[in-house]
Amino acid sequence: MKDILEITDKEAEHLAWIHSNKFITPDVFFKKFLKHQSSRNAYYILNKYSDPEKGFLNVEQSSVTTSSYFFLTAKALKSLDEQNRILVRSSRYPVRVNLNEKEHDLKVQEVRVAIEASEDLKDVFWVTDFELRSGITPAIKAAYLERRLDKQDWRLNGFNPNPKGRRTPDGYFEADLEGEREAFTLEFENQAYNDQKVNRMTGYLKDYYPSATKLVVSATRKNAVRMIRALQKKIKSGEQLQWFVSDLEKVTTLPFKEIWHQIDHPIS
Repeated sequence: MKDILEITDKEAEHLAWIHSNKFITPDVFFKKFLKHQSSRNAYYILNKYSDPEKGFLNVEQSSVTTSSYFFLTAKALKSLDEQNRILVRSSRYPVRVNLNEKEHDLKVQEVRVAIEASEDLKDVFWVTDFELRSGITPAIKAAYLERRLDKQDWRLNGFNPNPKGRRTPDGYFEADLEGEREAFTLEFENQAYNDQKVNRMTGYLKDYYPSATKLVVSATRKNAVRMIRALQKKIKSGEQLQWFVSDLEKVTTLPFKEIWHQIDHPIS
């Protein structure tokens, strides 16, 4: 078998996006890459990528009632890394999907797809939670994309700024909004946060992303309203201009500029 796989530019684009999120399902792949085609094409492409002849993806199914999920094989990861088509801390370790976090992570992917496709935003640059926890900071990823990063030097000399146990946002992104370059953090609340989790979230985001606009997306409208009230109590009035809350349905169906509730405003 070949040590280095033959991968086209389009395939490399698909695989790099999948790995940045750790894994993908056919539904998310369809929404991201094939929204003007039949959803059946997503199954066809992912199954082709997981065929031994290609060898790009592993496929697993956690139960008979859930969708299959796909993640990069060790050989695909090594091939992309050696061809400098992906940024990873190391290509030696296989991907492991935490099934306890899978539902949360899939919803974060849906939010990412919607934001990256938004007509209100231009030139979206995204760093995922998986990347942040691997030590890929926004500055490191930007340097890599601009071909300014010496990967080997970074691996040898750069410590991981996000050691195990340190919190990261569910996403960080930059985009042009109304002619201005803006930075955002994304937090997705799948299950209602207790007071301790809200404190941990707000403290981390204020300390490590002081200039970024903070976006919090709750799984339901009810939880979004509760989150707004919790943040209004936690965040000083002078800092509330940076905090916005929405819910998953709004984020995935409505224009970006219409979905956010700024927490210094009363709840209607």
